[in-house]
Amino acid sequence: MLNKAFLKEIEKGLPGFLYYVWSEEGCFLDDALSRITEVVTDPGSADFNSDIFDSSSAAQTIIDAASTLPFMTQRRLVVIRDFHQFPVAAVKRLITFFNNPVETTCLVVFSQKAAKAAWKAEWKIYSLNIREREIPAALKQFGTRKGIALTDDAVAHLIEFVGNDIGLLFMEVEKLALSGHKTITGKDVAAATSMMRKFTSFDLIDSLIAGQKTRVFRILKTMFERNAMEAPVILGTLNWHYKQFYSLWLNKGKRPMKMREKTYRALVKYVAAFRENDFYQIFRNLHEADVAIKTSGRPGLSLEVLMIKLLQRERVN
Repeated sequence: MLNKAFLKEIEKGLPGFLYYVWSEEGCFLDDALSRITEVVTDPGSADFNSDIFDSSSAAQTIIDAASTLPFMTQRRLVVIRDFHQFPVAAVKRLITFFNNPVETTCLVVFSQKAAKAAWKAEWKIYSLNIREREIPAALKQFGTRKGIALTDDAVAHLIEFVGNDIGLLFMEVEKLALSGHKTITGKDVAAATSMMRKFTSFDLIDSLIAGQKTRVFRILKTMFERNAMEAPVILGTLNWHYKQFYSLWLNKGKRPMKMREKTYRALVKYVAAFRENDFYQIFRNLHEADVAIKTSGRPGLSLEVLMIKLLQRERVN
């Protein structure tokens, strides 16, 4: 979490009644909830003095919990998750309650969207969104939270082979935290997460764009050996790399400022062969694969079907 103002508020124990914390990245909200729970609740009485609600909860139930006096402690913690998914009627009723603070309650509203100006609530608002250039710092900070120190080359390796999906990156850092090492280097990333056991996700995207069918399936098989990479991670890295390629295409082959030189050199030679509709088909196929992986129960097969679709598109060109 890179929002220094919010970190200071947490260090003070969140003394206010009402907070609105939002981010487009769910993993940042999960991390914030973990930190908040640590400082606001007493481990011995957390079950009696904390409640977590979501959009399936009735507004009155939330109000009743927030109005309840704490048990054998000074404050209660009430958390409302996914506020952006609440019905309009429930939001209106809760906003009215928000403006009647309960001194013995710390009420934290989490959302993946910014608060609307029409919501006239006396809350402290904190955004946890970060820019792409801040991802390395966020990874190092998250690593510290998990008890490990990530070196610069470890962070570079993670971003190179996983992409900029912060949720997937955090998942890989959590795996690395189980390695037993206190300091994680680029070599540790390669060895512990198996992301470089022979091929990388970038090799896969390069082979897909080049239309190298045999190599594509050999790389995919290698990635799946011994569960080297999970299907959501592979799909996430493909999505990120294709977005990089699309940005290069939009830039008419001129290297975007944030694109790594290695990535640029590998992709620029294919730019002229692609059209807008090609990318439309690619991202539609990626979306369909994402749904299939989450619902079919056969992630490996879903990825193989995706490879076939992407390679068929290449043959058309």
